[in-house]
Amino acid sequence: MTRRSLLALLAAPPPTPRIRLSIGTYGMQELETDRALALIQNTGYDGAELCLMPGWPTEPSKLDAAARRRIRSTRFPIPSLLENFSLFADDAAHHATLDRIRRAAALAHDIAPDSPPILQTVLGGKPEQWNSHNKLMAARLLDWARVAGENNLRLAVKAHFASACNDPGKLLHLIGQVSHPALNGLYDYSHFQLMNIDLYESLLQLLPHSLFLTVKDGRLSGGNPQFLLPGDGAIDYDLYFRTLRQRNYSGWMLVEISRQLQAQAGYDPERAARQSYRFLSAGLRRAGLRP
Repeated sequence: MTRRSLLALLAAPPPTPRIRLSIGTYGMQELETDRALALIQNTGYDGAELCLMPGWPTEPSKLDAAARRRIRSTRFPIPSLLENFSLFADDAAHHATLDRIRRAAALAHDIAPDSPPILQTVLGGKPEQWNSHNKLMAARLLDWARVAGENNLRLAVKAHFASACNDPGKLLHLIGQVSHPALNGLYDYSHFQLMNIDLYESLLQLLPHSLFLTVKDGRLSGGNPQFLLPGDGAIDYDLYFRTLRQRNYSGWMLVEISRQLQAQAGYDPERAARQSYRFLSAGLRRAGLRP
């Protein structure tokens, strides 16, 4: 490299941060895998998350070698996989969870060998169990992380309003206790919104430790959480996206369609996907985070 080219490189502005949008098959349980992925791609999303939970068409046992080849051959990005584990399971269920992590890893490498998707899960339990079960949680989570690491899989865990690990500080404490390279967090403000936790402060706190972002809206009704499509609640997305831009954050943003919405009469997965995409893509473009 010449001195002139080095100076030009140093003087060049940093690359513009970019957010890529994905949505999961979690909200599309009634659709066959190929149809769900086509819907996601045709809507404009940059990628899709596969739900591996029992009862979904995308659980590993239902995706044979031919189905995995079809997913791989589309070259449509699959940045993440969704599971629903609990650190509070009994020993037999805990060992079954470890086997599910192995199956998730095999699927991840089959569909995207060059860039295996991240496996995400909640942690289970109830808020009042945090103090009494913290050591058990860390030990079980270390087992998850070790199995994920042995199978070249990244694991992302999140805080959940109704779980033992329900706020940013607890999530960071737990990840720090485990301290395994295969393990990190993800950021889903909808759960913190229900606890009146500040968006800006929680985002700064968790962003460096989050493998991706999950978005939906939430509100409390009679003390019970209600989760909504992005933009249907009170989250300040202008502040959210402006903060991401200020932090030069680039990465994946996942739309999550809650089970509550899926259970409502007249729920339409295509309409939910398109409404979420229109709202988020417009806001991200205004913030300079999307072309």
